[in-house]
Amino acid sequence: MRAVYIGILTPGTTSRMRAERLRAVTPGWQWDWVDTDAPMRSSARLWRTLAFRTKRGKAVGRINAAVENAVRAESYDMVWVDKGVFLKVETVAWLRSLAKRIIHFTPDTAFHANRSRHFEAALDRYDLLVTTKSFELEGYRSRGAGERLLLTTQGYDATLHSPAEGDPQRRREVVFVGLAEPDREHCLGLLLDRGVPVRLGGRGWQRFRRKYRDCPHLAFEGEEIFGEAYASMLRGSWVGAGLLSKRFPELHTTRTFEIPACGTILATVANSETSSYFEPGEVLFFRDHEDLAASVLDLFRQPEDSLRQKAEAGRKRVLSDGRDYDSILTNILADHRLLTS
Repeated sequence: MRAVYIGILTPGTTSRMRAERLRAVTPGWQWDWVDTDAPMRSSARLWRTLAFRTKRGKAVGRINAAVENAVRAESYDMVWVDKGVFLKVETVAWLRSLAKRIIHFTPDTAFHANRSRHFEAALDRYDLLVTTKSFELEGYRSRGAGERLLLTTQGYDATLHSPAEGDPQRRREVVFVGLAEPDREHCLGLLLDRGVPVRLGGRGWQRFRRKYRDCPHLAFEGEEIFGEAYASMLRGSWVGAGLLSKRFPELHTTRTFEIPACGTILATVANSETSSYFEPGEVLFFRDHEDLAASVLDLFRQPEDSLRQKAEAGRKRVLSDGRDYDSILTNILADHRLLTS
């Protein structure tokens, strides 16, 4: 089998993780990799901004040219496109002509913040469209993709997201790594105001850090927290905040599974999806920010054995339910719509 993976290959990204795990779960396959991030990163800031905002400009042209230049084989058994928002319909049609099967996978929204006219124009060229966003299923169906649609969950990398060796000391604090958003700022600010220690990482937190610059309970680890640095932050704390974005109605995120996979207690809002993934004894469910603060303070009054028991229960759940990338990707590749010639 010969296959090509087209997506972001920057180390530490979930796209790179999927590329590596796809190669791991398909022994004997010959994989070519095409990095769509390199031409984006090497473009001038103006063209990067234009590409992200409008999906137009020189950076978009460079990405499509890079794909065409990198794909050398005359035919492929499978083409995997990861987050194909910048691939023009002509490029996807050309890939379609080379491939027995072509898959599009995205862990992101397709019709909200990441909406792309290129992707929507190319929808009918894919054999399988894989999404992790249940609230976007109707958007795919309304565009005629219902019979080629597959819903899966977000996942974690079992080779990276795991507890530390031995039984190291964890801090009684809440850790969060991610983009600053008003709701997240309010949540973490309330925790600090209630005396809950918070360890923070990610971009856009300058205003928040200025507000709490004299707060002894806040520790900021930096803006670029990826890969092993991210997993290490999770392993060092007893509670990880699986805060959801308010920019769109997501019901779970990668943190939902990465946090418990690291042996850390997941704190998550209870909703239709998170409540189907976990039982109350396996995570720290909360209704609102005040409830979260009260629950964390109560949890941190408990002996370490109680914290460890809850953390281990959450980890066992994600292991038994197969939320790791290997299991998820294997299930996608086994889909009946890919097995027909």
